[in-house]
Order: sequence, then structure tokens, then C-alpha cells
Amino acid sequence: MKRLKIVPFALLLMAMAMAISISMPSSAALTDTPGSSTRPRPSVALEPQHVVRIVIDALATNDEPYANAGIETTFAFASPANKVNTGPLDRFTRMVKGSTYGIMVDHASSEFSEVVYVENRAYQMVRLTSPQGRAVVFAFRLSKQLDGEFKDMWMTDAVWPVAEDDVTQQGF
Repeated sequence: MKRLKIVPFALLLMAMAMAISISMPSSAALTDTPGSSTRPRPSVALEPQHVVRIVIDALATNDEPYANAGIETTFAFASPANKVNTGPLDRFTRMVKGSTYGIMVDHASSEFSEVVYVENRAYQMVRLTSPQGRAVVFAFRLSKQLDGEFKDMWMTDAVWPVAEDDVTQQGF
């Protein structure tokens, strides 16, 4: 198994270690209807690693069962604060397909770090590899929503690429 070491650029990222296998609840069913309520949606039953796995798996097959279904699922798991900055969905779609996040769409493989919890926040890194073999590590920051429609649900606040210089062979 490959191991990566997180070079000290942030204590939090150093703490994110190595698990690659994470189970996803079977309740994340898909249908072929855009906007369908049976597509994966935030739930109090989902832990941060489930949310990240659902998002990554949806993006891996972005156009199944319909065009941009994976991006739609990803947007559904964006926190309300995140949606204020990245929405509406058409703007979010353009952002995800852009140069920074484009590798996430239809990637070939993924590896997941362990989740690190800090109060009502969770952090997880994911290494994605494109069909052409290019690898990029992304950090996910999630928060447990404190009120409103999504109270007690884990949702994505931010995702950012981690510089390759900050990731070496001991960690994932």
C-alpha cells in the first residue's frame, strides 16, 4: 500500500493519515431523473467520510445517469455558506469543470485519508488520478450544520488542492 507523508505546512493536514477504504451507506441510491429526491442527499445518518465518498464517487461518473448528475450531487452536499459563494448550480458546474477542479470530473481512481475532527468540523484529503495518470490531492473541510434545514448534517464547506510539494510518500 502506498504511504504519503504530509510535510509540515499545516498541523491539521499533518494529522490526516492514511485510510484508503471507507464504506458508503447503501442508502445513497441513484435514479435517472435530474433533481430526483432519491439521488444522494445530506442526512443525519451520514458521517463526513460518507459525504466525501458520495461526492467523489458521483464526480467519477459525472454524466451517469444524466449529464452533470455528479456535479448536481456534489452541489447538494455543499453547505449553505458554501452555496452562497459558489452557487447557483450553473455557476458551480462551471467552477467544478474549470482548471482547478476539472480533474475531479470523471477521474480514474481515488484514495482517501482518515478523517480528522476539530470541534464541529472535519477534514479529509483525497488523492485523485486522472485517466491520463495525473494525480492531485484535494483537502475537504466539512462542518456539522448547527441549525436550519440541514441541522446535524455534515456538509462540505470548502475543497482545495494541496500542493504536491506538501505531500510525500508516507501518509495515505
